Amino acid sequence: MSRNKIMDNMFQWVRQDLSNLGGVKMSLVASQDGYIFSQPAEYNIEKYAKASATMLRTADIAVPRSGQNCLRVIIDYPNERLIATRAGPKALVAVLIEPDTKLDPIIPELDKVARKVQEIL
Repeated sequence: MSRNKIMDNMFQWVRQDLSNLGGVKMSLVASQDGYIFSQPAEYNIEKYAKASATMLRTADIAVPRSGQNCLRVIIDYPNERLIATRAGPKALVAVLIEPDTKLDPIIPELDKVARKVQEIL
């Protein structure tokens, strides 16, 4: 089995934790540039990966905090919400959730998955 296939399987496995949460429509693992590491079956996923990467970079520029990077961004669309968090220096993890979904169970699980992705890389 190729290294890319093994990595894809590992990222799909860690994304399962997010997919099991109520209100989660999809999840993704991507590079800091928005290149998708684990290809979910959802259509048009690239736009969410690119939006996540762009917003994290923009937040770093817009809100400098003594040399630290922004850890997470939340983007409210009319019918959904995108939450993206860094997974170390190379990756990000994002979830697309229903607009009325509570963030309390989502954020800790997203952080946990981000730590797993960082360990994999």
